Amino acid sequence: MKHLIIFALGMLTQKATASDDATESPWKGKAELGVVNSNGNTNTSSSNGKFNLVYDAEKWKQEFRVETYKAESEVEENGVDVMKKTADRTYFFSKTDYKFSQKSYAYVLLDYADENFTSYDYIGNFSLGFGRSFIKDKETELEGEIGYGLRRYQEKQEILAEEEEVARLAGAFKQKVSDNANFQQEIVAEFGKDFDVYKSITALTVNINSSMALSVGYEVQHTTEVDEGFEKTDSKTTVNLVYNFL
Repeated sequence: MKHLIIFALGMLTQKATASDDATESPWKGKAELGVVNSNGNTNTSSSNGKFNLVYDAEKWKQEFRVETYKAESEVEENGVDVMKKTADRTYFFSKTDYKFSQKSYAYVLLDYADENFTSYDYIGNFSLGFGRSFIKDKETELEGEIGYGLRRYQEKQEILAEEEEVARLAGAFKQKVSDNANFQQEIVAEFGKDFDVYKSITALTVNINSSMALSVGYEVQHTTEVDEGFEKTDSKTTVNLVYNFL
């Protein structure tokens, strides 16, 4: 995370010293951070961070994303209250689009989730697919994707990793609510022989100024097959400070 902050500050300095261009830059980047601490009858602590970098040119679009989430709660062990880690997740996402036209594109996607408190140690996906923009203007964006690829994963109790083919469906919707507020909804479904994964990401972002914003999000992930003692559905609500450095 330290290296990401240094990179973001470097990009900000470059932005401040560069001369203004008549055309909009193809680069966009933002960093998010949220921390929650609760003390009293229940002591809990959680933090999440996100880093997103996008290059969007005439024919190519490249997106890179890193997310982290950590949480700990106070539990009683042998009559003593101790803080114990309850969540630790790191997620990497990389996607490249080649645009056939203003509405159609092909994509290559690679993502990897490193989990410590789920039924799986890690889940990685590689897929190729086709996407289409159904609506794209200054206020509304709607697009859908379909793809096929390979999933590699390792269960907690297993030594060797497993591989299987997966089909992927995804959709994204963005709506400008007002001059300073934007709504975003993303849905992803990954179908495999061993298990399916469904993800939903909802966010409302309110701009504070040209560089800072406040984002309220709700994320849900449902995995159809998990080991005994683990929940199939994970969800979290986030309130993050967003810094747009590009």
